[in-house]
Parts: sequence; C-alpha cells; structure tokens
Amino acid sequence: MGSGGGLYNIPLGGTCIKMDFAIGGSGSTYIYGLVDNIMAEQTPRTAEEARVMVKKCISHAMARDGSSGGIIRTVTVMETDNFRDYTPGDKLPFGP
Repeated sequence: MGSGGGLYNIPLGGTCIKMDFAIGGSGSTYIYGLVDNIMAEQTPRTAEEARVMVKKCISHAMARDGSSGGIIRTVTVMETDNFRDYTPGDKLPFGP
C-alpha cells in the first residue's frame, strides 16, 4: 500500500515481470534504441510526460512498420481514474 504505480510485462510464457518499461507489437523492434535513449536522458515523471513519450515512440514505430495502424490510442490507468486519449493520423508527433 502506498508504493506508487508499477508496470508489469507478461510475455508469452505467462511470467509476470516487474519492469521499468515494456515494449511490444510488430513495430517494437524499430524503437528499442529510441526508448533506451529517452529513458537514459530523462525518465518521464508525470502521466503527461509519459503519454508524450509513448506517442513519440509509437509514431516512430508506425513510420517504419507497414503493419502498424494509422492512429494512436492510449489509456493512462491511475488510482482514481482512467484517462483515454486518441491521436488521429494527421496529428502524430512524427511521420514519414
């Protein structure tokens, strides 16, 4: 109780692993270096900073992966509420 938020990754084997961040999906291989760089320079401290970082990374992956969609939907899960956000393709923070 009171330990703050956490992130867990559950890979195909079903093991629940606590991590600093998790990346998945068809475009994920394109952005590991970008995420490592961002996390090393300045780990996001707020939900808004994290959302901006996630959108930047996802849009980079989408620009390189032909299987990725053209929009970004995020959900920030917080103790008191959930914040849903939609970014259409013409408002992506990065594109080809």
